[in-house]
Amino acid sequence: MVDATFASSVATRVAPDSTHAPATRCGSTFRDIGILLAAAILVLFLQLGNSRFWDQDEGYYATVAHEMYKRGDWIVPTFNEQLFAHKPPMMFWGMLLGFHALGVSEFSARLPSAIFGFGSVLLVYFLGRRIFDRTSGLIAGLVMASCLMFTVVSRSATADAHLTFFVLLSISLWSIDALRAKQVAANPSDPPRIRRRIWVAIYAAMGLAVLSKGPIGLAFPFTILASVHILEPWLVAMSVPAVTRSRNRLQIAWQTFNLVAIGRVLWGMRPITGATVLCLVSGPWFIAMEWRTGGGFLGEFLGVHHFQRFSQPMDNHSGPVYYYVIACLIGLYPWSAFAIPTALRWFRPEGRSHCVRGWLLVSMWIVVYLTVFSLGSTKLPNYVIPSYPAFAIIIGSYMASWSTSPSRSESWWQSVGWICLILVGLLVFAAPLILASGRSAIQSLDGLQFDEATWHTVRWLSLLGVPLLIGGVVGLLLIRWHRRTVLIPCFAATAVTMMVLFWQLLVPLADRHQTPQDIASALSEIPRAKDAPPSIAVLGYFRPSMVFYANNAVDFLPDLPTLFERLNREPRPVIVLNEKSLEQVQDHLPDGYRVTQSHAEFPKRGRVLVLEPTLRR
Repeated sequence: MVDATFASSVATRVAPDSTHAPATRCGSTFRDIGILLAAAILVLFLQLGNSRFWDQDEGYYATVAHEMYKRGDWIVPTFNEQLFAHKPPMMFWGMLLGFHALGVSEFSARLPSAIFGFGSVLLVYFLGRRIFDRTSGLIAGLVMASCLMFTVVSRSATADAHLTFFVLLSISLWSIDALRAKQVAANPSDPPRIRRRIWVAIYAAMGLAVLSKGPIGLAFPFTILASVHILEPWLVAMSVPAVTRSRNRLQIAWQTFNLVAIGRVLWGMRPITGATVLCLVSGPWFIAMEWRTGGGFLGEFLGVHHFQRFSQPMDNHSGPVYYYVIACLIGLYPWSAFAIPTALRWFRPEGRSHCVRGWLLVSMWIVVYLTVFSLGSTKLPNYVIPSYPAFAIIIGSYMASWSTSPSRSESWWQSVGWICLILVGLLVFAAPLILASGRSAIQSLDGLQFDEATWHTVRWLSLLGVPLLIGGVVGLLLIRWHRRTVLIPCFAATAVTMMVLFWQLLVPLADRHQTPQDIASALSEIPRAKDAPPSIAVLGYFRPSMVFYANNAVDFLPDLPTLFERLNREPRPVIVLNEKSLEQVQDHLPDGYRVTQSHAEFPKRGRVLVLEPTLRR
């Protein structure tokens, strides 16, 4: 046990809002939610269907949901009429509900992700408020609503927003008991005591996370919470001078980390209750899938798309060990402009001055995700999206301190952050204009093999630099004029404006260059006899969204021999290939084939051609 003085101080920090009158707290909460809702409407919901599905992921998942919708099947996911064992059904169920309620469209497929994204914004607000204070929670919610990568997954027909929400929900439920001031005050060196019904709710949320993206929905939040339960007694003991004087550090570590102590902590997390709840929540779908597929689902689902992805790079998605540090700096932009001062403050004593347990929770949240996925072989930026709430809370706790008078070093670092915002704004503004300024610039980047029309669209990216430039200049002026209370609204407006420009202007411009969807839509009326091979064959040009927009199965052929074999069967298909492939196959095509369509091969240079038998016309 630690001394009573320390316990009392911890209790005071855990519930910073406890002294406010209920009516005041209620009014401020409604105002905060209104601010977050306005930001979410502008960034996450506005014109949600203003672009077609993007390959690869959106094209895959929307097609799976579409095929389930056409069959009236809520159990077995298929892509291109073949078993799709990549992901569990949560996101497909959301899309199916959208298709039934609003019709089949990009908007109805993306709407569930936007809803779960906004749910995460609200949960981050309440969790940040519980750990620190109202201002920290509000800023954390704004970070989630207007950082680059989280808005991408919240406006996409993918599973990442669903997984993030349920992981965050499980941790937020844990905080209901774990961050109560009275509990921390009574036994600050003991693991948190969580009521049974709260554990049931926590494990139910983890079960829904498993249905969102597989076992990682259980493994990561459980590991984060277990780390807090195990590490907190050691951290508290090491923070109390009286304890460290009476016992050496090795003795404290042994008492905390021996197997008996760890086993006692893990048993206190009610693993039997957890296993029961998980089986009840997520077990029925997995059992049904094994039965419907004759035992062919779990082997591919766990063996290929989980173990193999971790043990070896798949789909050329690899990277160095620091990959996720760079990915998070980009994904959290523009809020990551202040990454250095945010990190410096977090690891100083004032970083955990509100709540040691909350500080440890947020820290382990980031450490677990970044460490595990950095050790994995396959790397993608969206793998660590569920750690973004922790980053948002850290950013919120840092920026909440802006309204107070900073020390000289803190003021200097704040100025550096605003200057970095200006420099990035200059880069974002100037680079696209230079790249698209003329033929010489395009030729200098000839090795990228991008289509020239793409570069002319790239110049519009320069608009993203404008709010960064304006926000950076205004921020420096506000510091000079000692108007620190306006700094947070200034930065929030900068972030929201940047994201609105990105989604309402740049994404629709880029969407005009998508050609696989145009090709598939033009071929969607081709009839197909029952049990006949697909009437569309695509050579060396795998774009999953083509199956959705063709409203039919597509033969994706890997090589020329496969194409020639397919041409020997009836009925002969329409062929989609690029110009280079046409040179190789034109002497071997049966009589009657001719080029009927030609499209730019976005984003690469070249053309995609459609060859049809003349009898079809």
